[in-house]
Amino acid sequence: MIDILLYLAGIAVVLIGIALSIGLHEIGHLVPAKIFGIRVNQYMVGFGPTVKSWTRGDTEYGIKAIPLGGYILMAGMYPPESRPYRGPFANWIKEARKQVREGISELDEDRQFYKLSAPKKLIIMLGGPVMNLLLGVLLILVALSGIGTMQSTLSVNKVYDCVEADASGACPTGAPQSPALISGLLPGDTVSMANGQPVISWTEVVAQLNKNQTSPSTLTVLRDGIEREITISPTFIETQVFLESGAAAADAAGNPVTELRPILGIQLGSKMTPMSIQDSFQFSLVATGGMLAFVADLPRQVYKVAQSTFGITERDPNGAVSILGVGQLAGELTAADISVSAKLASLLLLIGSLNLALFVFNLLPLLPLDGGHVAGAIYESGKRRITKLVTGSDPGPIDTARALPLAYAVWILLILTGVILILADVINPIRLG
Repeated sequence: MIDILLYLAGIAVVLIGIALSIGLHEIGHLVPAKIFGIRVNQYMVGFGPTVKSWTRGDTEYGIKAIPLGGYILMAGMYPPESRPYRGPFANWIKEARKQVREGISELDEDRQFYKLSAPKKLIIMLGGPVMNLLLGVLLILVALSGIGTMQSTLSVNKVYDCVEADASGACPTGAPQSPALISGLLPGDTVSMANGQPVISWTEVVAQLNKNQTSPSTLTVLRDGIEREITISPTFIETQVFLESGAAAADAAGNPVTELRPILGIQLGSKMTPMSIQDSFQFSLVATGGMLAFVADLPRQVYKVAQSTFGITERDPNGAVSILGVGQLAGELTAADISVSAKLASLLLLIGSLNLALFVFNLLPLLPLDGGHVAGAIYESGKRRITKLVTGSDPGPIDTARALPLAYAVWILLILTGVILILADVINPIRLG
């Protein structure tokens, strides 16, 4: 029962975190729009039926039933039609323009979005993604530097009977004894030196053991307040090398990079260790770069997820997930047998990573994403400058309403992607460990 409650608590924390992230994203648009004098008719967090709303000034603020998105509605997003459009989607565009321009009075003439200069449009549209970037970095800094990460200590927590022991500690029949058991290492021993060299991390112990791959090594351990020297002959196993980002290392040809690693047959103790601000910030930069690469690879990721859903391939544990999958991972984190501080740090990292993903994804130069409006503002600025130089006249703002067919197509694609990922997370969910 407790595990179920913890699982549900994890899902609730992530949903609240996502709702707050979306709310702050929209504030990133709202504040500069207000500063530039634009009339903002609505500020809403969520979609669907309105749960609660209130009006301040000329803006209606509210919360909707489905907390998986949000928007602000600015006056004059589309300009008046300058010349009739007779394309295949003329009726859609006409109706959308009518709805957006409905209620605009003479008092709002200079409070319309389309009349802003390109730099001001860029500031408003970039405000949301930048807010997610700042929030993501802040949450990562709090998680890694304020709370810390689980790091192995130099203390032995458990000694296994063999190196092939399963999760319960049972050994296969006939398996040789572990090097730790043979050497006499005991739970509670704390390593202070390896091959006569002082060590302060297990990485340094491994480096010393690697120097003696064909001969025994010595470990100096503190046991009951007394230093003891132990001779040990590790089992060396070829293992995959991983980068700091967590990705598997590969050579120029794409082959996995491996190394020999000493195995003693022990479980080390662990503790939460805060990272330096500099290291945490560096981690957030690497994570942002990883998100850029991930979003660029998203079509292939979705295709792979679709294949795994129908049993064609196995699901990649590092692949794309839906909001349902994120909730499942959060639930498993809070139900896991780890400390409260480790759970909190993991949830903050998860929500921070989601904000970095929102930052990167929203910058894609496609309507209706913020990046599509950014691209439109840049295009408009360049067109107006060039036209002025060539003809001496200002062609005026571009008619973004004519790009609505593309926006609708992108919406359909996003919905299909969401359905595929949700289906995968129901049929073949990713599990921790």
